[in-house]
Amino acid sequence: MSSLLTRVEDALAQAGLLQPPGQTIVAAVSGGPDSLALLHLLHAAAQRNPIRLHCAHLDHGLRGAEAEADAAFVQEACRRLGVVFHTERADVLDLQARLGLSLEAAAREARYSFLARVTADIGAAAVATGHTQDDQAETVLLHLLRGSGLRGFRGMLPLSRWQSRDCALHVSVVRPLLQAARQETETYCRERSLSPRWDASNAEERFQRNRIRLSVMPLLRQLNPNVVESLTRLAVSAARDIAYLSQQVDAAWPGMVTPRGDGLRIGRQEFLGLHPSVRAHLLQRAYVELAGEASELAFTQIDAMLVATEQGAGREITLGHGLRFFTTREELLLAHGPLSPPWPPIPETPLPLPGEAQVGGWRIVVRTIASSEVDSERLGLDPYQAFLDAESMGQRLWLRVRQPGDRFHPLGAPGEKKLKAFFIDSGVPRQERDCTPLLLCEQGIAWVVGHRIAHWARVTASTERVLEVRIARDEA
Repeated sequence: MSSLLTRVEDALAQAGLLQPPGQTIVAAVSGGPDSLALLHLLHAAAQRNPIRLHCAHLDHGLRGAEAEADAAFVQEACRRLGVVFHTERADVLDLQARLGLSLEAAAREARYSFLARVTADIGAAAVATGHTQDDQAETVLLHLLRGSGLRGFRGMLPLSRWQSRDCALHVSVVRPLLQAARQETETYCRERSLSPRWDASNAEERFQRNRIRLSVMPLLRQLNPNVVESLTRLAVSAARDIAYLSQQVDAAWPGMVTPRGDGLRIGRQEFLGLHPSVRAHLLQRAYVELAGEASELAFTQIDAMLVATEQGAGREITLGHGLRFFTTREELLLAHGPLSPPWPPIPETPLPLPGEAQVGGWRIVVRTIASSEVDSERLGLDPYQAFLDAESMGQRLWLRVRQPGDRFHPLGAPGEKKLKAFFIDSGVPRQERDCTPLLLCEQGIAWVVGHRIAHWARVTASTERVLEVRIARDEA
């Protein structure tokens, strides 16, 4: 097997960090054997390659004097190597309370936020972490337990992108030791008389990763001494399959996904035309686009989104990172927090009969035609086109949005119901209910635009004159 230094240099080259020359890399160093080995390996690589090296160490504010000693140790190691040192103390407990995270997740958010700031401040190309093959195996198992699906089996990537929960910070993360065993980094330190720090919290089984490392992995090694290699092979295999699926997502994305405020809009019918596996990966990519990562996205949540998509409009699912998933008749929406109305409510406005009108960003065309001109096969196909019995409609039409006490007799229903109940039964999203146009005449609500006409306004065999109404958003 090639030396650790050669593998580190190969990883940097594959990540594009050796060319063009002169790029800066920030080493994330806790003081443990993996990160201490990484610091010395990157320093050695910088002697042989045109890269600059900085070091960053975060005190999470959880271990008092022991953590302060860790920071002093890493600072001294950097002084001896002539590496610029950056440090900061975080209040992880406060961050945990503010964001409602687990302690592990809050520590990770604080750590990568710090690394992203350092990287941005000095204009570095990436941050390097000391994750090893053993960490990869533990990550695959963690994702398996969380139900993350195929993408979880991929584990960590040699090069990835991290983004903060508020999307304000982002950083490229390279993992040069991902194909090295933890035992190799410990041996590297021992052979060079390096004395790493040992974090006592790594022995606390209240943390899930620690339980995997200390209890689960030893049991698995009894069944398969090469379990770490087996799990990392699984990660490589999953990454290969995901790369293909990502190509399919890349092909579908431009014609299907568009920005919408602080979220993303996905064309529902186009989405349903994809293979179910591609659908799942497209949703995951949309989540990552907004959240920066998918560590909190479980397979069960992806499955729930897929089911909601097929069920129709009005579904809402709460996800991690403050994201929510919504379904409408025509779109799937992924956004931070509750959705704002997709368009402003229209004022109450009379309509020409027949004629054209512009109302609150809508263009309305009303015309009278003979019943023989109506193609029965077209009835109900376009949710924004209605064919109504002209005699039932009377001589006066107007548009407005819903008002308290509104009632409606949907086509095919035995009688009237509250308009609110119709919206709920039809799965109309909450944010659309107050801005959905209603077509009214003296007899009442004749058409809930985009959804259904009134039963009494339908075209029947005795209808002689038909009122055709078309309504569309005015894109001009």
